[in-house]
Amino acid sequence: MSVTDVVLLRSPDDPDPYLQAFDEAGLAAVCEPVLRFAFPHQDALREHLRRGTEYAALVATSPRVGRALHQAFRAEPSLRTQWRGRRAYAVGPKTGRWLRKLGLEVRGKETGTAAALVDHIVSEAPEGALLFLSGNRRRDTLPEGVCEGGIEFEERVVYETHTRSTLDLPPPAEAGWLVVFSPSGREALVAANVPIASYRLAAIGPTTAGVLRTAGHTVAAVADAPTPEALVQAIRAADAS
Repeated sequence: MSVTDVVLLRSPDDPDPYLQAFDEAGLAAVCEPVLRFAFPHQDALREHLRRGTEYAALVATSPRVGRALHQAFRAEPSLRTQWRGRRAYAVGPKTGRWLRKLGLEVRGKETGTAAALVDHIVSEAPEGALLFLSGNRRRDTLPEGVCEGGIEFEERVVYETHTRSTLDLPPPAEAGWLVVFSPSGREALVAANVPIASYRLAAIGPTTAGVLRTAGHTVAAVADAPTPEALVQAIRAADAS
């Protein structure tokens, strides 16, 4: 077994469910952050949150939205009270956990992709506009989808994503897998001049896998859902084949 079986291109949590899942599977995994985040729009975010009665729900496609909301609620505690129990749509369980901790009623966290979340939102037909909280590098899938579904929304950029240009990775001989969690992961690998073809690539979902393949990379494993268990299963299946 190699020194490091899997490098997860993400910031670790404490405790980290992905590291725990790979450890339980008998695989050595480490996290290597590829992004840094900034939250420079807090005043504008709080202004929108004060107008909470204008919105049927808020929408979040990233855990960073949860961090931005946490900062806003901490700076102005009355906002937490105002939004407690309000509907919030989330992509993936991690984003859902952030929103639930803030007292929101989370829906759609099991969808896993922005396209699936759009279908979920349209099926519920919320009565009123949505407050879509996003990052500066968000994709068009969700806003275009809800517009096509006839749902009004207002967007507010609440965080900025910046790609790191230096990465501390084990050499290919000591790390069999690189797991990419977002298109920005590939950008960081390129910026850091990592010999991507020397590693086996896994993707957390079909969107990220598609970006990698479009760029000419071979993706050997794709998780069926954005969860630690699904990622472990995908890599185990690829290793077995």
